[in-house]
Amino acid sequence: MHKAPLFPPLILIVRPPRQALADVAVCEEAGWRAQIFSPMDIEADHEAVESLNERVRQADAVFWVSPSAVSVSARAVDFTNSSTRHIAVGEGTKKGLSVFCPYEVLCPSQGNDSEAVWELPVWKQLPLTARILIVRGYGGRNWLIEKLTAKGFTVDVAEVYFRRERQLDWVWFQQQQPQAAFVASAECVRLLFGQVPPSLAQLLKTLLYLTHHVRIAEALKAAGAEHIRVIPKLDAHALNHALYGEKNE
Repeated sequence: MHKAPLFPPLILIVRPPRQALADVAVCEEAGWRAQIFSPMDIEADHEAVESLNERVRQADAVFWVSPSAVSVSARAVDFTNSSTRHIAVGEGTKKGLSVFCPYEVLCPSQGNDSEAVWELPVWKQLPLTARILIVRGYGGRNWLIEKLTAKGFTVDVAEVYFRRERQLDWVWFQQQQPQAAFVASAECVRLLFGQVPPSLAQLLKTLLYLTHHVRIAEALKAAGAEHIRVIPKLDAHALNHALYGEKNE
């Protein structure tokens, strides 16, 4: 059983700061203290963002891979063409995109990844002559690109942001002794555990980790994390279960 938390418990939000703000609000509303502890910053590729609108205009469908893709580039796009299908990787990306796009934004009801997006009916509805644009950061996965290309679609990729490592305050970490962490990407796992000083490595491994995807959970396990829960989304139910669930099981 995970060690009993202090009250109010402190959870680290391990994702880029712009996306982490909403998670902080959710945690605080549920009675937790929350602190952004991101080993990564998102930096826009301004030249790519400036050229994005023309590339979207030429596409029949646009797949937005992450909330970061939306936050750095959606405001540069004209969404008035109702015939272009816009597809989001998950509910968070859909919510951000819907601020700019007045038409329906498609996304999987479960999964939050390319595999779930591949199961959407839209790929059967589009003609095989359709042009698909994927908006993402540099170095993203190519799984969906390969699937769409094999089906016969013409696929283009717009890489609109860089992931930049940022140094974490490990003195603060040691002083605050957090009980849990919510981690939103496998890349954040790699950077987080890659930065930790040897003297704090064991403490980092013993936190209770919450994540919304099995792939991230696998990365956490490989990094040495000892307590991992996969949750549908970060909300009051998931947070309360993290505190009390083990006592009732």
